[in-house]
Amino acid sequence: MYKVLIVDDDKVSRYILRRYKKWNKFNFSIEGEACDGKEALKKLTVLKINLVITDIRMPGMNGIEFLSEIKKTKYNNICVILLSTYSDFEYAKQGIRLGAFDYITKPINDKMLDEALKRAEMYLDKNVIEEEKKSLEENITSYYSKNSFNELLLLITAGDYEAIVEGQKLFKNISYIRDNNLLKIELVFNNLLLRLQEEIFEIWPWLKFFQNIIVDETIVSSESIEKIETGFIENIKNMVQLVRKFELHQTDSLIKITCEYILQHIEEKISLEKISIETHTSKDYIGKLFKQATGYNLKQYVINVKMEHAKYLIKLGYYKNYEVCDKLGYSSVDYFCRLFKNYTGYTPMEFRKVI
Repeated sequence: MYKVLIVDDDKVSRYILRRYKKWNKFNFSIEGEACDGKEALKKLTVLKINLVITDIRMPGMNGIEFLSEIKKTKYNNICVILLSTYSDFEYAKQGIRLGAFDYITKPINDKMLDEALKRAEMYLDKNVIEEEKKSLEENITSYYSKNSFNELLLLITAGDYEAIVEGQKLFKNISYIRDNNLLKIELVFNNLLLRLQEEIFEIWPWLKFFQNIIVDETIVSSESIEKIETGFIENIKNMVQLVRKFELHQTDSLIKITCEYILQHIEEKISLEKISIETHTSKDYIGKLFKQATGYNLKQYVINVKMEHAKYLIKLGYYKNYEVCDKLGYSSVDYFCRLFKNYTGYTPMEFRKVI
């Protein structure tokens, strides 16, 4: 229940506000009254107030001066609604500039109050959620241990689907946040996913040439604990698949060096000669070793990686087909379009329409 302070030198206006019957309906209750700004400021020091409804024209300290003083204090997050007559409109505009939430013209009626309080309730609800989020974000990493995080990251970067099992275990183990606060649970696991993404990009920064974001936050819905868990695990699975797609999980150091070299130099002309120089092996040897480890030849891997980068460049939205072709090191646009169609099932033009 949000607490209200009524500030007006007119007893009749205060009475009209007190007898309004829908305070509870909009989650408000009257906590106190004051006859001018000075008295109201004193009441703010002893009462926990969320909403102030104040007249503009009052003796002593008027509503605008009172509002100005509020904004200088620790109570500056209080929602303020001004009461004014039509002749006070310029004052009302000044109040809005100073940070008043809304204003109501006198004489006050129930319909005006209904609309103003409905808006104020939504505003205060949003502020409460934002404050809670801020507090959580400051302490969010305390909900899971560094060891748990590192273990999950290690499995993901190894392209090991055991990461999914580890993710499920981690979700179950964070039992002390299961207090039906779905916002808290959603924030914790979104934070965890974003930290994992940061670490992956730290290890392989050039992965941003293929997708500048790994985590799909839209999947992690706070509709229910089950949906949050499903979204969290789906993101973990996507991370593992990304590592495996680019063969970064390969344990043979030569294969790993080869893949990383290609990924780092994707906007250059890549040849077997360059790869053999980089790996200090013969072209035949590295080609044969790559086929044994991955099941397909090195030339196809280079094409696959280039087409993944092409998808990324097209999604950016500001490269034309010939520019994408040129960035990938191809001299023929027709050849590039043919490779892209074979890889994705779409021509570059069709792909632009479906993304």
